[in-house]
Amino acid sequence: MPVHPPLVLAVAASLAVSSSIAHAADVLAADAGPGRTLDAVQVTGSNIKRTDTETANPVQVIDREQIAASGKQTTAELLRSISANTGGGSNETQNSGWSSGAAGIGLRGLSSKNTLILLNGRRLANYGFPNGGLSDTFVNINALPLVAVERIEVLKDGASAVYGSDAVAGVVNIITRQDYQGLEVGGTAGVSGEGDMGTQSAKVVGGFGDLDADGWNVLFSLEGYNRERLDHDQRELTASGDYRQLPGGSRSGWSAKGARLLVGGVSVPLLDANGNCPQGTVLTDSASIDGRQGQTCGFNLNDSSTLIPSTKRWQAYLTGTKRLGDKVEAFGELLYSDLEGASWFGSSPYFTLESGRFALNADTGLAEPVPAILPAANPYNPYGQDVALEYTFFNLGQTIKTNRSKAFRALAGLRGTSEHWDWEVAAYRAASSERERVSGGFANRWGLYDALASGSYNLLNPSATPQAVIDSIALSTVRPAESRLLGIDAKATRILGELPHGSVGFATGYEFRRENLDSYNPWQIDAGLQIRPAIAEVHGVRDVHAAYAEVVLPLAPGLELDVAARADHYDDFGDAFSPKVGIRWQPADWVVLRAAASKGFRAPSLSENSASTMISYSTAGVVDPYDPDRPGARVSPTFFTIGNTDLAPEKTRTFNAGAVFSPWQGGSLSVDYYRIQVDNVIGSGNTTTLIAENNPANVLRDANGKLQAVYNRYQNLSELQTSGIDIEARQRWETTAYGSFGVSTVLSHVLEYERPQVIGGPLVDYAGSNRGSTLPDTKATTTLDWALGDWRTALTWYYTSGYEQRASTAARALQQDVASYSQLDLYVGYTGFENLNLYAKVQNLGDRTPPFDASYPGIRAPYDFGQYDLRGRYLTVGFDYRF
Repeated sequence: MPVHPPLVLAVAASLAVSSSIAHAADVLAADAGPGRTLDAVQVTGSNIKRTDTETANPVQVIDREQIAASGKQTTAELLRSISANTGGGSNETQNSGWSSGAAGIGLRGLSSKNTLILLNGRRLANYGFPNGGLSDTFVNINALPLVAVERIEVLKDGASAVYGSDAVAGVVNIITRQDYQGLEVGGTAGVSGEGDMGTQSAKVVGGFGDLDADGWNVLFSLEGYNRERLDHDQRELTASGDYRQLPGGSRSGWSAKGARLLVGGVSVPLLDANGNCPQGTVLTDSASIDGRQGQTCGFNLNDSSTLIPSTKRWQAYLTGTKRLGDKVEAFGELLYSDLEGASWFGSSPYFTLESGRFALNADTGLAEPVPAILPAANPYNPYGQDVALEYTFFNLGQTIKTNRSKAFRALAGLRGTSEHWDWEVAAYRAASSERERVSGGFANRWGLYDALASGSYNLLNPSATPQAVIDSIALSTVRPAESRLLGIDAKATRILGELPHGSVGFATGYEFRRENLDSYNPWQIDAGLQIRPAIAEVHGVRDVHAAYAEVVLPLAPGLELDVAARADHYDDFGDAFSPKVGIRWQPADWVVLRAAASKGFRAPSLSENSASTMISYSTAGVVDPYDPDRPGARVSPTFFTIGNTDLAPEKTRTFNAGAVFSPWQGGSLSVDYYRIQVDNVIGSGNTTTLIAENNPANVLRDANGKLQAVYNRYQNLSELQTSGIDIEARQRWETTAYGSFGVSTVLSHVLEYERPQVIGGPLVDYAGSNRGSTLPDTKATTTLDWALGDWRTALTWYYTSGYEQRASTAARALQQDVASYSQLDLYVGYTGFENLNLYAKVQNLGDRTPPFDASYPGIRAPYDFGQYDLRGRYLTVGFDYRF
């Protein structure tokens, strides 16, 4: 294993610090009384165990009782509901991208690649398909089970000094139950207020062996979850596909391209001798759909479009601990998830031939146009000359996309104590394997060319087309991907000594991990067969070494200094050093003041700095000022976005300061300010600028000067800065006659979110607008709960503020602001039967509809589907039984 100078220096420094502090502590403590010792509680954001759960870092803890009362059935639903998730995560209802069916979380409005997800303090493999083009790698939180969870800790601060890369916006640490004995079974059934989108779940959780009495413990959980698909035609708002009653709306949920010819810019429907449109389409005016004159054979896209994918999940978790003598114990974990989700693929329920369609040239690797022409010799062409054709081929099959994902993590380790040290070593392997299958709706370019040239496809009566012809055209595809992670870590902690005001805690450690990511194209794309290919190929691998140290110094009564540093070496881009300083002061029993400042980094993802290629093309085209025939003509080249091996990491500076008050029993209030600045933000260049610069390294032209391709590379482009305030308040009242009452609220408010709109431009504030992706400036979760005897109930209010309409000039002319959104969820539980807990949950009690957003009317829905969904009121009943 290679040795790197930064790591050697980090280890040497940590050992020197350990020795010097231990000596100083012994001297200072010679005449002092015994100080406090660190208890066996470790809080996310620190490697040192401590008695105080309120550290210099703001951490939100969601325990099992809160999880149950939330009504959320999956880890993804729960995490997306927290207030710090103000935008930037991937949502499984966004089913038209590379990562359809998966879900991530992006704290502080940053993308999911800036939030680190841990399971019991260690990493998991990323999802195999990156999101956001190719740049956003993330952990699929749908693959993490909820039934074995003891609590979830959300660190709302940068933590590169402790965990390394990706912990820019914060850390979500999912912590499972430990040393549990017993056996629980449970199940739920749910249905929407419309009687659809049914869900069913079942679970078994068992724990055996008492670690103290027997020297061992094993816990296992098995969970199954099924959710039916929700389509547009199942909701009144979207069923018709007609949004003309909304400001700026049209029949944009319809397609005018069912069956028509374009003659002199006028739409001419393809009708049989009786004046009928082909099956699946209806005769209608074209103008109300796409503004074109004439009539067409159109169809309602929303009859075949998905709002929320179906999903089937099986998730198993196993953990065990075995004592090997008085001072050493072995431990291990095994996590396995099998997930399958299905949906209509984005806005393309069937294959449509239209202008702007492309296929890949297998020899050149470039996309080339596929003509949308009905040949003059075709028997269904009444004009006797080639004419533009727009036609949807319903009998090539539905464009149903099924994502199958299998994820696992296996871990084994030892931990123990010696005379002075507590230590732990572990090794783990994790992977996420994806298979994206599209069952139909794609066309073989050569089979289609032959069928149109010969007239063997019956355009007027598609059902009369010979099956052999259909088989020669129809394509289904499979896109495979796999992400792998191998890790080894060692950590040691100790109390270096006693200072007059407490114990000196110290931790040091080393980590190694190897990351692999391989995402492939379906073979039909590489062979140049598929029309309308989606190309996103990634092949990357790297090794990471890291050493770190942390020390906690009690400087005065109630005053504690926490210093941490970490050195990382990546074999692809080099080194990163991440320091952090935190201070915690408790001047009185009822108040804690805290602050922390740190530097951190995000390593370029493997899809950003490796052999990655994304190919796209635009039907609208781009302006080419250097076109040899018509300067300024609009042309349609191939757009490449490719990885860049020279990328530097994004550099971050983070600061937070706050206070925690508990002036009376049962109550607490915390207020924290945060600020994050990111430099060297990784992104891709502006296509228009690249074409204008006409650099041969980025712009490919043929021998005649015609634009063929534009190469866009990931680059370190700009800066970003964001700041905000978090408020968390809790109060509990205990009464003899009326039971226990509680109220809690967690609120996050974004003060600013600034980045340039163009490379090198001035910073522009995106907070509270949809200028880029939607970023509401305030989110809050407030819960009122009451327990009396065998009954417990909780009412939760989820609030999301409105935002300024800034998506486009046209949308701004129709709407100044998008309204806020509030949702009430109700939980009622009864434990009056022995060992049995019965409960019911109603989500969206008021059956609220998402607020209208004028920038969204279209096939999807007239609201921001990254923030909201249309499931409406939803009822779930369930039980837990403990043997």
